[in-house]
Amino acid sequence: MDSRTRNIYFQPRYESDAQYEQNVVKHLIAVLERTEDAITESLLIDLLPDNWIATGEQISNYEYDIEVYPSDDPEYDEAYVLGLSNYRTQIEEVESEEKDGRADGQITAVTQDGDQVFSVIIEAKTGSDTLSSEQLNRYEEQFKASEIATAEWSDVHGIFADLQVDDEVNGFLVDQYAEFLLNEEMEGVVAESEHTDGDGNTTQVNQILIQYEPGLGKEPYAFRFLSWYRDSADDDFTLYYSAWLSADDFRDLFGQIDREKRRDTFVGVENDEGDLEPSLDPLIEWAKNGGYGPSEGQDDFKGSHQKVFAEIKDRNEHYPELRLKGGDSLRFSRMTENNSANIQKPTHYTRGEFAKLMSDLNRELREAMFVDFDFDPLWEHYTRQR
Repeated sequence: MDSRTRNIYFQPRYESDAQYEQNVVKHLIAVLERTEDAITESLLIDLLPDNWIATGEQISNYEYDIEVYPSDDPEYDEAYVLGLSNYRTQIEEVESEEKDGRADGQITAVTQDGDQVFSVIIEAKTGSDTLSSEQLNRYEEQFKASEIATAEWSDVHGIFADLQVDDEVNGFLVDQYAEFLLNEEMEGVVAESEHTDGDGNTTQVNQILIQYEPGLGKEPYAFRFLSWYRDSADDDFTLYYSAWLSADDFRDLFGQIDREKRRDTFVGVENDEGDLEPSLDPLIEWAKNGGYGPSEGQDDFKGSHQKVFAEIKDRNEHYPELRLKGGDSLRFSRMTENNSANIQKPTHYTRGEFAKLMSDLNRELREAMFVDFDFDPLWEHYTRQR
């Protein structure tokens, strides 16, 4: 049995997504409830705005609950909504009439006299699920809360991993939950860009994700490119995505592009102001002048030679591809052994979308990721964003 499955909070991912999500929050609440109040205070201080927990009242202890419904006459003086997920981004949903008003967890600060000073209502998402601004706003109203804040599971992991706990049992519980989050919930955004319509409504969100996978060995990282699209503010977002690429798969796939062309494309070429700006133009030029089709010795190439300029057989026996959609948009496809599409809605970025997304990473990180294939700086960037 490996260290992942030996963890006391480990659970198989074949459980329902809803049950898994509830258990992740239940484990967090259980750790906080069974350890000293100082650990809860450390978490709240690091995750919440300063004004949320600033009070003249003397806090005696904290009370905890899971799967809570709003009350018509709450006992707390103040309430706040905290959204926890792997992505701070709130994907707006079109509101529907039938919604479950149950939040995942609750932490309430109590005085010695039993008065509830403030309560933090927790709504959590796990894996690739995103927070819904509609849901958070609804909870703010239903729980009579004053404000909303969001944080990532990587923030919780960082807080727990940095804690120095004297009590051996408490320290074990904290360390086990930190390890659980590292193995199961360290997935998040390292670069993001948004696009809006003429009324300022978000119509597209593009992201580069990083994920910790302990089974991958010395480089336990995987990467995904995705996009959320919608035609108007009246529509729900539709998700478009690439395959998860391990560090080795990423290196093999992007390594089929000439190194200098990778640098010019992802790090950038000088613009009129003398700044380096990422651009698809060098990649398009390279592909049109011999970059299309299989690499030398690539006998089992699955893609169309007219569109595909990089392809590998990945760890899952599929064929991730880099294509130029329409000749001028970068598209992430994946084929199977029988040459059928494995991803029905693959991500693609136009020139402008590509430049804006890549520019969200600084020059050094773009160089490390796409030219040198050194992924440790990207992981450090992700874990130190909090």
